[in-house]
Amino acid sequence: MSPPRTSRRTKPADYLQPLVAALGDPAVLAGMRVAELQPVAYQLALYFGLRREPAIAAALAGVYERLRRDGTEESRRTLVEELAAAVRGGASSVLALLPVLQHERNARLVRDAAFTFATRMPAADGDALAGPRAVRALLDHTEAAAVRAGLLAALLALGDRRIAPLVDGTWRLLDADGRNALLGIPREHATLLEVDWLFGWLEDVDPAGFDAVARSLAGLAEASRGRLLDFERELPATGDRETVNVLSEWSAIEAGERLAPRVRDLERRVSNGDDLRVVHRAWCIPDAF
Repeated sequence: MSPPRTSRRTKPADYLQPLVAALGDPAVLAGMRVAELQPVAYQLALYFGLRREPAIAAALAGVYERLRRDGTEESRRTLVEELAAAVRGGASSVLALLPVLQHERNARLVRDAAFTFATRMPAADGDALAGPRAVRALLDHTEAAAVRAGLLAALLALGDRRIAPLVDGTWRLLDADGRNALLGIPREHATLLEVDWLFGWLEDVDPAGFDAVARSLAGLAEASRGRLLDFERELPATGDRETVNVLSEWSAIEAGERLAPRVRDLERRVSNGDDLRVVHRAWCIPDAF
């Protein structure tokens, strides 16, 4: 059942049409072995990225939904990694990642797919931020909490403050499940984009969620070993690696000095300022209590 993985330059334009047609029969999908689901999803995703046809999208949706139900998280992680590599290598367009962005319910996998989508989507009419704008638009077209969390995590992972207007206030799109999913995704860097975004959320969040957001702001310092970065990312990305231009960098103490006025302001304005103690410790801000 599984087609071979070959270069797109060796394939006829309609090389997977027989498979797409066959998957129109629910019995064919139901009869596929679990081990076949991930390689078939990979080939269909690449095919959809090139052809963009509704019939391919429908067949792919069915295969992905069954992969999510019957396969393992590891098999889906492998799929996301292989699709991202194929997109970076030019084997298909970023649309090959759409099934993950539409049907996945693991926020980390959505984040990984959306990051590649945002960084690899070609500029439109000279707009280098076409990819991030497209990911932001997807936020308004999904109700799944994990998908919203993953899409937001990808935008924040870009770390580029040019997209600040795209993410401003987007915490309001998250329900409790989405908030927990987003805050549970590990981060590698502390960027001014995300720190500013988390402060905005703290200024707006309901008291029940304040502690979780404050702990996420503190965790950002711990994950990045106290370094705060401001950078611009090459968008759209070219080549096999992501390129960033670091504009500014602060140590933990320097970052604490920069963030202290905003922390003090929050302490004056919120009723649960005690929850900011963890932020004080993480960012080396002396307690004012």
